[in-house]
Amino acid sequence: MTDRPAERWEGRPAAELAARWSLPAVHLFESVASTNDTARALADSGAPHGTLVLAEEQTAGRGRSGRAWASPPGLGIWISMVARPAELPAPGLLPILVGLAAAKAVDAYVQPAMAQIKWPNDLQLAGRKFGGILCEGAWEGDGPGAVIVGMGLNVLHAPDDFPPDVRNTATSLRIAAGWQPSRPEVAGAVAFAVMRALARPPAQLRGGLLDALGRRDALQGHHVRVTGAQPMSGIALGISPSGALLVRDTDGVLRTITSGTVRLAPGDATLA
Repeated sequence: MTDRPAERWEGRPAAELAARWSLPAVHLFESVASTNDTARALADSGAPHGTLVLAEEQTAGRGRSGRAWASPPGLGIWISMVARPAELPAPGLLPILVGLAAAKAVDAYVQPAMAQIKWPNDLQLAGRKFGGILCEGAWEGDGPGAVIVGMGLNVLHAPDDFPPDVRNTATSLRIAAGWQPSRPEVAGAVAFAVMRALARPPAQLRGGLLDALGRRDALQGHHVRVTGAQPMSGIALGISPSGALLVRDTDGVLRTITSGTVRLAPGDATLA
């Protein structure tokens, strides 16, 4: 399917949004297959750090490990950003840094609730997922030249707007806050926060960043099950400075998890 450009989003032209959000450029689309793919093409043509692709609808939106991401029109924020960090941090650290920046930006719209991060790339409110992050490298020559940061945020969804298979595990800013936040305001706050966070990202999480992450860690202290290359179960003990998940397994051994899918163990709670 061919991308369909748009002149405006929520009544505002791209140039106005870029100025409001302090971004170098915003590219608007009525529909795309994937905002990450469109942003990658812009990165390949030299688009600067902070260039944003925003679509009203994705027809083939994807999450981590190629999972489908429902992106209907009129409800959420489906964006991808071209990031050109001064130095590339560890791959596992990127979605954590993006998630922390986005969570802080979203807090203003869901008070007194606080957005949480579920390792490695989910955003949650009250134990339910409202956002996902997908970071992909864009190569130039023999090395990485940019990072494409994709984000899907459920904003105006009512419970019945979600597909039946995720209705019990998904939420939106509207559901959590009890009112309807402005999509342009949320998108601008999140995009600006992420652009700043990735301009000069740290090589590791330390000090205030690690403390802030600990306050938003949705898994810490919970019994979890990990599937994938390192299947195991145990108690999540937080996130390491490099962005890995720390789990003490059933034998009492501290394990460092760098990939996989994590869910709360049965009896602890239900977590998507």
